Amino acid sequence: MSAQLPASHPASHAANHAASHLVLFDIDGTLLRTEGVGIAAMLRAFTALHGDRGFSFEGVEIAGALDGLLFARMMERHGLPADDATHARFHELYRAELERTLVPEKVRRMPGAAELAGELAARGAATALLTGNYESTAHIKIRAAGIDLARFPFGAFGADGPSRRHLTPVALERARAHHAREFRPELTTVIGDTPLDIDCAKAHGCRAIAVATGPYSRAALEEAGADLAVDSLADTAAILRWILGGN
Repeated sequence: MSAQLPASHPASHAANHAASHLVLFDIDGTLLRTEGVGIAAMLRAFTALHGDRGFSFEGVEIAGALDGLLFARMMERHGLPADDATHARFHELYRAELERTLVPEKVRRMPGAAELAGELAARGAATALLTGNYESTAHIKIRAAGIDLARFPFGAFGADGPSRRHLTPVALERARAHHAREFRPELTTVIGDTPLDIDCAKAHGCRAIAVATGPYSRAALEEAGADLAVDSLADTAAILRWILGGN
Protein backbone atom coordinates (compact mmCIF):
# COMPACT_ATOMS: atom_id res chain seq x y z
CA MET A 1 0.00 0.00 0.00
CA SER A 2 1.46 3.36 -0.95
CA ALA A 3 1.62 6.25 1.49
CA GLN A 4 -1.08 8.87 1.72
CA LEU A 5 -0.53 12.54 1.00
CA PRO A 6 -0.15 14.51 4.21
CA ALA A 7 -2.52 17.33 5.03
CA SER A 8 0.36 19.62 5.89
CA HIS A 9 3.91 19.90 7.18
CA PRO A 10 5.48 22.87 8.93
CA ALA A 11 6.95 25.22 6.34
CA SER A 12 10.14 25.61 8.35
CA HIS A 13 10.68 21.84 8.39
CA ALA A 14 10.40 21.64 4.59
CA ALA A 15 12.65 24.66 4.11
CA ASN A 16 15.35 23.30 6.43
CA HIS A 17 15.54 20.00 4.60
CA ALA A 18 14.94 21.05 0.99
CA ALA A 19 18.62 21.42 0.12
CA SER A 20 19.23 17.81 1.17
CA HIS A 21 16.69 16.47 -1.32
CA LEU A 22 17.28 15.25 -4.85
CA VAL A 23 14.26 14.66 -7.10
CA LEU A 24 14.69 12.79 -10.38
CA PHE A 25 11.99 13.13 -13.01
CA ASP A 26 11.12 10.72 -15.79
CA ILE A 27 9.94 12.39 -19.02
CA ASP A 28 7.47 10.39 -21.13
CA GLY A 29 4.21 9.89 -19.28
CA THR A 30 5.48 11.88 -16.29
CA LEU A 31 6.47 15.36 -17.46
CA LEU A 32 4.85 15.15 -20.89
CA ARG A 33 3.46 12.97 -23.66
CA THR A 34 4.40 13.22 -27.33
CA GLU A 35 1.28 11.26 -28.37
CA GLY A 36 3.17 8.90 -30.67
CA VAL A 37 5.38 11.47 -32.38
CA GLY A 38 8.50 10.21 -30.62
CA ILE A 39 7.93 6.57 -31.57
CA ALA A 40 7.15 7.55 -35.17
CA ALA A 41 10.39 9.55 -35.36
CA MET A 42 12.34 6.58 -34.04
CA LEU A 43 10.82 4.21 -36.60
CA ARG A 44 11.60 6.63 -39.44
CA ALA A 45 15.20 6.74 -38.21
CA PHE A 46 15.43 2.94 -38.42
CA THR A 47 14.08 3.08 -41.97
CA ALA A 48 16.49 5.86 -42.96
CA LEU A 49 19.36 3.79 -41.60
CA HIS A 50 18.48 0.38 -43.07
CA GLY A 51 15.70 0.85 -45.60
CA ASP A 52 12.09 -0.28 -45.36
CA ARG A 53 12.17 -3.54 -43.41
CA GLY A 54 8.79 -3.18 -41.76
CA PHE A 55 10.22 -1.79 -38.55
CA SER A 56 7.67 -1.90 -35.75
CA PHE A 57 7.58 -1.96 -31.96
CA GLU A 58 4.74 -4.46 -31.97
CA GLY A 59 5.33 -6.90 -29.14
CA VAL A 60 8.09 -4.74 -27.63
CA GLU A 61 7.59 -3.22 -24.16
CA ILE A 62 8.34 0.47 -24.66
CA ALA A 63 7.16 1.98 -21.37
CA GLY A 64 10.15 2.64 -19.13
CA ALA A 65 12.64 1.22 -21.63
CA LEU A 66 15.95 2.87 -22.52
CA ASP A 67 16.37 4.23 -26.05
CA GLY A 68 19.73 2.49 -26.35
CA LEU A 69 18.11 -0.81 -25.39
CA LEU A 70 15.26 -0.30 -27.88
CA PHE A 71 17.86 0.24 -30.60
CA ALA A 72 19.66 -2.98 -29.67
CA ARG A 73 16.42 -4.98 -29.54
CA MET A 74 15.33 -3.72 -32.95
CA MET A 75 18.69 -4.56 -34.51
CA GLU A 76 18.59 -8.04 -33.00
CA ARG A 77 15.03 -8.62 -34.22
CA HIS A 78 16.07 -7.84 -37.80
CA GLY A 79 19.52 -9.41 -37.70
CA LEU A 80 21.28 -6.07 -38.17
CA PRO A 81 24.54 -4.76 -36.67
CA ALA A 82 24.31 -2.89 -33.38
CA ASP A 83 27.90 -1.64 -33.17
CA ASP A 84 28.75 1.76 -31.71
CA ALA A 85 29.07 3.48 -35.07
CA THR A 86 25.65 2.25 -36.23
CA HIS A 87 24.13 3.24 -32.90
CA ALA A 88 25.62 6.74 -33.17
CA ARG A 89 24.22 7.13 -36.69
CA PHE A 90 20.77 5.98 -35.56
CA HIS A 91 20.90 8.37 -32.62
CA GLU A 92 21.63 11.31 -34.93
CA LEU A 93 18.91 10.33 -37.42
CA TYR A 94 16.37 9.97 -34.61
CA ARG A 95 17.39 13.30 -33.06
CA ALA A 96 16.96 15.07 -36.41
CA GLU A 97 13.57 13.43 -37.05
CA LEU A 98 12.30 14.32 -33.60
CA GLU A 99 13.48 17.91 -33.87
CA ARG A 100 11.76 18.21 -37.25
CA THR A 101 8.42 16.71 -36.26
CA LEU A 102 7.89 17.40 -32.55
CA VAL A 103 6.22 20.79 -32.72
CA PRO A 104 4.76 22.27 -29.50
CA GLU A 105 1.15 21.56 -30.47
CA LYS A 106 2.01 17.84 -30.59
CA VAL A 107 3.19 17.74 -26.97
CA ARG A 108 0.90 17.42 -23.96
CA ARG A 109 2.25 18.52 -20.60
CA MET A 110 1.20 16.38 -17.66
CA PRO A 111 -0.78 18.21 -14.94
CA GLY A 112 1.36 19.72 -12.21
CA ALA A 113 4.65 18.12 -13.27
CA ALA A 114 6.53 21.21 -14.45
CA GLU A 115 5.05 23.20 -11.60
CA LEU A 116 6.32 20.66 -9.08
CA ALA A 117 9.83 20.82 -10.52
CA GLY A 118 9.74 24.60 -10.38
CA GLU A 119 8.56 24.68 -6.76
CA LEU A 120 11.20 22.17 -5.69
CA ALA A 121 13.96 24.17 -7.35
CA ALA A 122 12.65 27.41 -5.82
CA ARG A 123 12.98 25.86 -2.35
CA GLY A 124 16.55 24.75 -2.97
CA ALA A 125 16.01 21.08 -3.72
CA ALA A 126 18.07 19.56 -6.51
CA THR A 127 16.01 18.56 -9.55
CA ALA A 128 17.22 16.50 -12.49
CA LEU A 129 16.18 13.89 -15.04
CA LEU A 130 16.23 10.11 -14.91
CA THR A 131 14.90 9.00 -18.26
CA GLY A 132 15.19 6.35 -20.94
CA ASN A 133 15.58 9.09 -23.56
CA TYR A 134 18.90 10.01 -25.06
CA GLU A 135 20.09 13.31 -23.62
CA SER A 136 19.64 15.15 -26.92
CA THR A 137 16.09 13.90 -27.50
CA ALA A 138 15.17 14.46 -23.85
CA HIS A 139 16.04 18.12 -24.28
CA ILE A 140 14.06 18.37 -27.53
CA LYS A 141 10.95 16.99 -25.82
CA ILE A 142 11.22 19.28 -22.80
CA ARG A 143 11.74 22.38 -24.95
CA ALA A 144 8.81 21.43 -27.20
CA ALA A 145 6.60 21.15 -24.12
CA GLY A 146 7.54 24.68 -23.11
CA ILE A 147 9.17 23.50 -19.89
CA ASP A 148 12.19 25.42 -18.63
CA LEU A 149 15.17 23.14 -19.23
CA ALA A 150 17.10 25.02 -16.53
CA ARG A 151 14.99 23.10 -13.99
CA PHE A 152 16.92 19.97 -15.02
CA PRO A 153 20.60 20.95 -15.25
CA PHE A 154 21.82 17.33 -15.35
CA GLY A 155 20.49 13.80 -15.41
CA ALA A 156 20.93 10.16 -16.30
CA PHE A 157 19.86 9.17 -19.81
CA GLY A 158 19.09 6.24 -22.06
CA ALA A 159 22.66 5.68 -23.24
CA ASP A 160 24.18 5.80 -19.74
CA GLY A 161 23.70 2.14 -18.88
CA PRO A 162 22.28 -1.22 -19.99
CA SER A 163 19.16 -0.98 -17.82
CA ARG A 164 17.16 1.58 -15.91
CA ARG A 165 18.58 0.30 -12.61
CA HIS A 166 22.02 1.40 -13.80
CA LEU A 167 20.84 5.00 -14.25
CA THR A 168 20.17 5.76 -10.58
CA PRO A 169 23.84 5.64 -9.46
CA VAL A 170 24.74 7.74 -12.52
CA ALA A 171 22.20 10.37 -11.49
CA LEU A 172 23.45 10.37 -7.89
CA GLU A 173 27.05 10.81 -9.01
CA ARG A 174 26.15 13.63 -11.39
CA ALA A 175 24.17 15.31 -8.62
CA ARG A 176 27.22 15.13 -6.38
CA ALA A 177 29.45 16.57 -9.12
CA HIS A 178 27.00 19.33 -10.06
CA HIS A 179 26.18 20.47 -6.52
CA ALA A 180 29.49 19.55 -4.86
CA ARG A 181 27.73 17.61 -2.11
CA GLU A 182 26.48 14.11 -1.46
CA PHE A 183 22.81 13.19 -1.70
CA ARG A 184 21.57 10.38 0.51
CA PRO A 185 19.43 7.76 -1.27
CA GLU A 186 16.70 7.98 1.39
CA LEU A 187 16.29 11.68 0.55
CA THR A 188 16.32 11.01 -3.19
CA THR A 189 12.95 10.64 -4.90
CA VAL A 190 12.36 9.20 -8.37
CA ILE A 191 9.12 10.30 -10.03
CA GLY A 192 7.91 8.16 -12.91
CA ASP A 193 4.93 6.42 -14.46
CA THR A 194 6.02 2.78 -14.77
CA PRO A 195 7.07 -0.11 -12.53
CA LEU A 196 10.60 0.26 -13.93
CA ASP A 197 10.78 3.78 -12.49
CA ILE A 198 9.78 2.35 -9.11
CA ASP A 199 12.28 -0.48 -9.42
CA CYS A 200 15.23 1.76 -10.28
CA ALA A 201 14.49 3.84 -7.18
CA LYS A 202 13.90 1.01 -4.70
CA ALA A 203 16.92 -0.99 -5.92
CA HIS A 204 19.17 1.79 -4.60
CA GLY A 205 17.31 2.78 -1.45
CA CYS A 206 15.57 5.79 -2.99
CA ARG A 207 11.90 6.72 -2.68
CA ALA A 208 9.48 6.33 -5.58
CA ILE A 209 6.50 8.46 -6.51
CA ALA A 210 4.47 6.82 -9.25
CA VAL A 211 1.99 8.81 -11.31
CA ALA A 212 -0.82 7.25 -13.34
CA THR A 213 -0.51 9.64 -16.31
CA GLY A 214 1.23 6.97 -18.37
CA PRO A 215 0.16 3.43 -19.33
CA TYR A 216 -0.25 2.06 -15.80
CA SER A 217 -3.11 2.56 -13.36
CA ARG A 218 -2.63 3.88 -9.86
CA ALA A 219 -3.53 0.45 -8.48
CA ALA A 220 -0.89 -1.24 -10.63
CA LEU A 221 1.73 1.25 -9.51
CA GLU A 222 0.80 0.73 -5.86
CA GLU A 223 1.15 -3.02 -6.37
CA ALA A 224 4.58 -2.45 -7.94
CA GLY A 225 5.77 -0.93 -4.66
CA ALA A 226 5.53 2.84 -5.06
CA ASP A 227 6.00 4.74 -1.81
CA LEU A 228 3.35 7.13 -3.09
CA ALA A 229 1.04 6.52 -6.05
CA VAL A 230 -1.11 9.35 -7.39
CA ASP A 231 -3.48 9.86 -10.30
CA SER A 232 -1.52 12.94 -11.40
CA LEU A 233 0.89 15.53 -10.02
CA ALA A 234 -1.84 18.18 -10.12
CA ASP A 235 -1.92 18.53 -6.31
CA THR A 236 1.52 20.07 -6.47
CA ALA A 237 1.48 21.55 -2.96
CA ALA A 238 0.61 18.25 -1.26
CA ILE A 239 3.22 16.29 -3.23
CA LEU A 240 5.79 18.96 -2.45
CA ARG A 241 5.03 18.55 1.26
CA TRP A 242 5.32 14.77 0.96
CA ILE A 243 8.76 15.01 -0.64
CA LEU A 244 10.25 17.67 1.61
CA GLY A 245 8.51 16.45 4.73
CA GLY A 246 10.60 13.31 4.69
CA ASN A 247 7.81 10.71 4.54
